[in-house]
Amino acid sequence: MKKNRCIIIGASPDTDIEVIRSYIKKNDKIACADGGYKYAAQLNIVPYLIVGDFDSSKRPELSDTKIIYLPVRKDDTDTVAVIKECLSEGFDEFLLFGMTGGRTDHTFANLSVLYKLARLGKTAYMIDKNSIIFIAGKGKTEIKDKKGCGFGIFPFACEKIEVSLWGFEYELSRGILSADYPVGVSNTIVSDNACIELFSGFCVAVIEKTRRQIT
Repeated sequence: MKKNRCIIIGASPDTDIEVIRSYIKKNDKIACADGGYKYAAQLNIVPYLIVGDFDSSKRPELSDTKIIYLPVRKDDTDTVAVIKECLSEGFDEFLLFGMTGGRTDHTFANLSVLYKLARLGKTAYMIDKNSIIFIAGKGKTEIKDKKGCGFGIFPFACEKIEVSLWGFEYELSRGILSADYPVGVSNTIVSDNACIELFSGFCVAVIEKTRRQIT
């Protein structure tokens, strides 16, 4: 049986709590990576799980929350550790907030987390106030109700991808995008039923929330 989706809140200083609030549904499970629990508190949410080393934030004191304390010196980031815990509990869908901005190395590390989830066949999005980011593998990925939003697509963890795009200003039919030439930037979604079909490799896709004039 598919579980309710899991929302994971990170500790990026660029986190917008109103963005998180707009996505939360009644049955979502909330988990926090390290200082992300402070944003949950601002939302009046008691997370079911907090995982972190708390090297840059005070250790939380929540009696109804499972808290896993990590050593500061470790291989897994706090985000990787909380993802592993949630995967062990059987979640199939993830929304990640507080994962971009702040330290650039952590933003890139969190893209690797998205890649891990995509390889495991999970549905996962990294969301901030400006964009929705996901990684897709072979097959079709539908993008609904985003007409007018900006869009970019790039190979991820591979040299090139073979991809078709429908419902975009610039469409493709089994086109080749290479990692050393960012031609997938600055596209626009022109349909409420757009679609990506990937025939090889993995891609990172970025939906810009700011809507553009469709020409």
